[in-house]
Amino acid sequence: MSDIPGVLEPEAVEEKPGNETGAVASPPVYLGVTRQEMTWAALAHISILVTVLLGLMTGGIVVVLGPIIPAIIWYAYRGKSAYVVDQARQATLFQVAGIVAILALAIVGAVVIAIGWVVSGLLVFVLVGLILLPVMLMVTLLWGVAMVGLPIAQMIYGCYAALETYNGRPFRYRWVADLIDRYLTQPGP
Repeated sequence: MSDIPGVLEPEAVEEKPGNETGAVASPPVYLGVTRQEMTWAALAHISILVTVLLGLMTGGIVVVLGPIIPAIIWYAYRGKSAYVVDQARQATLFQVAGIVAILALAIVGAVVIAIGWVVSGLLVFVLVGLILLPVMLMVTLLWGVAMVGLPIAQMIYGCYAALETYNGRPFRYRWVADLIDRYLTQPGP
């Protein structure tokens, strides 16, 4: 048993009769989840790095291809592993939600900032715009920080999820997991 809290130990796997080589019959199981399942669940979460890399390399143009990785894992493990399916589903929806949030922040922020600077510039002629200039500078800086910070925060959270699932602990993204639970518990048509 490990002295480190939260670290899972493999359950003992009995050898099959006639197996004199000492090899185990199957891979170790961690609380009902195999190492392979934990690895695929972690890969679904860590694929956020590919999404962020695609966003950086293409200016966000092909970032929508990033969530395809956990979606493929989700599809491939349907009917095979509830653990992998749950984690890959959450990873897919988390990445899609992040892309939508960044897109909304970019569009709304750009419109608000453009209108704000135009109004502030026009009002400079009547000296009221001088008061708005520092306000618009702060709004612009905050928007820039949000545009950089949101993908970084999403990447860190996704990497944390990958670490947790790789260690066999089921991970739940806030809001995303709740949304999935609400959808799955709705009565059918």
